[in-house]
Amino acid sequence: MPGLKSSPLGSLGMLGLKSDVLKHPVLTMVTEKLEKTPAKVALRWGLQMAHRVLPKSTNEKRIKEKFDVFDWSIPDDLFAKFSEIPQVKLIRGTNFVHETKSPYKTPENLWDGEI
Repeated sequence: MPGLKSSPLGSLGMLGLKSDVLKHPVLTMVTEKLEKTPAKVALRWGLQMAHRVLPKSTNEKRIKEKFDVFDWSIPDDLFAKFSEIPQVKLIRGTNFVHETKSPYKTPENLWDGEI
């Protein structure tokens, strides 16, 4: 189903779920090889995945730095490494599922079979 999707880089401080993706070993390895910051590599990954990326910052210098994601790309061999990062759903979506009152009959149907 088309629409605007949002996916934060991390757990947004959710209780019981710790995920600092910007410190993940795969991202760290890629940043070192490309000599870029973790935030820039994460943003570039999102762009190469054809996602809309919305960098968040209130620091003017960091906002300007984040525009440095358009004149380079992550090489295919390093890009493939991102598939090693385990994925999790923060919200299962069961409140959108119902056998008769929703177009989504199961959580798997809601998420198109994805995690």
